[in-house]
Amino acid sequence: MNQDGQRLVANHLDALTSHWAQLTDTTDIDEATEALRPAFFPVAITPSGTGSLHIRVMAKQLPLLSIGYLDFGGEATMRVADMPGYQIAVAVSGHSLTNWPDGHATTVTSPGSATVFRPGTDVEHLWSPDCGQLGIRIAPAELTRELEHLLDRSIGKPVEFARRLDLTDRASQSWLSLVAVLAREAGNHAGILTNPLAAANLQHLLLEGLLLTQPHNYTHALREDGRPTSAATVQQSIDLMRSYPESEWTTAALARATGVSARALQKAFAKAGEPPPMTYLRHLRLQRVRAELADASPTRPSAVTTVASRWGFVHLGRFAQQYRQLFGEPPSQTLRAADR
Repeated sequence: MNQDGQRLVANHLDALTSHWAQLTDTTDIDEATEALRPAFFPVAITPSGTGSLHIRVMAKQLPLLSIGYLDFGGEATMRVADMPGYQIAVAVSGHSLTNWPDGHATTVTSPGSATVFRPGTDVEHLWSPDCGQLGIRIAPAELTRELEHLLDRSIGKPVEFARRLDLTDRASQSWLSLVAVLAREAGNHAGILTNPLAAANLQHLLLEGLLLTQPHNYTHALREDGRPTSAATVQQSIDLMRSYPESEWTTAALARATGVSARALQKAFAKAGEPPPMTYLRHLRLQRVRAELADASPTRPSAVTTVASRWGFVHLGRFAQQYRQLFGEPPSQTLRAADR
């Protein structure tokens, strides 16, 4: 593991398993295979060394995608025949080697990188004894729907991602931070994923982030300007967000509602001197949080967390920072002022 990879893991993925109270811990391959099903496609696991495996598994299925953690506790080979969807393998520790039947060069997945598996692929995945990975499973229909919303049109061919995902650049690290939040909250049965708005926002952000970060056969189309968009479309989008700030808005959803492409809508907001659509929505929701805190009882220490989560803020540290930037005070101060 190189130093950049170590820092990356420390910043985003370290100690995630401490949040997973229901982590399956077993030496039984059949039990582990069954525990994997909610987040990984059907696999065949074979020990590669002389010792037995000590497998740790966590898997969480969500409406749009699934996420899980897998650590074999020994050298092993994992095989998947005719991969039925997209799977992203994010290295937490150790490394793995992926052999491709189409002659593509062997892919190494280690901290600081991930491997993206496409539907229809036969996979042979060799794990080092110390390898631990997060797996993100995405159904082709969900990814297609997200891309079509971004493009504002149907697509004819499935998405084909580049196979190696470099997690050391800035854009990819932003995406990885979303993965880390999702992984952490997946192990918290009283956390923000129990809130439908927060869960939907996080899943849509992760799918959109993957499509906008990792190169694929529609990347060029996503970067095109699209047809011109009027100021009236910007105002229509703003009116929708102001009227329904609690809705599961994404840039793609707003674009679809106003009849333009996501890229065109983003450019129109910039031309109108407005912040990006999702920044505008965040400010609206922060204002709603502030209004609720001003009316809340300061004797309820959990009020800030409760209100922030209800309005879809999934990272409370970042929420507090954004709140202070917008209003010049921390949310706790707003709450205390309610008693004056």
